[in-house]
Amino acid sequence: MTDTENAFAAAQNKLIPAAARDFVKKAAGAAKERATTFHAGPEKATTTVEQTLVTAVGEVAKLTRQAQQAAYEDVQALFSGVNQLASAKCASEAVRIYLDYVRNRSDVAIARASTASDLVGKLVISGAKTVQQTMANYGLFNNAA
Repeated sequence: MTDTENAFAAAQNKLIPAAARDFVKKAAGAAKERATTFHAGPEKATTTVEQTLVTAVGEVAKLTRQAQQAAYEDVQALFSGVNQLASAKCASEAVRIYLDYVRNRSDVAIARASTASDLVGKLVISGAKTVQQTMANYGLFNNAA
């Protein structure tokens, strides 16, 4: 037998000290815990991004429903304006009805545009803050990960 074979044969019969076994168990446990923590970070980040996207899709659906309602209201206002114009007894009254209609619809359009821009602005800011916070907490450059 060679020296290597003799050393291997002798090592097979020796007992491993309890301290060495405990050290390996503790190291393996710590590594497992770090792996779990490492997995949890991206999982939380994915959940946060998913929730943000679900919220954004919900807001887009809400905006779409509001746009449909606005279109319906515009058509109703148009037919109401046509009925009022048809009841005008003279040209000056028809012009007044028409100008009132245009003024009213302009005010409605301005209010809708203001509301929509405020809502979109809030949605963009909220989404950006969520993404920024997620990247800060779970991003690639996080030293804790």
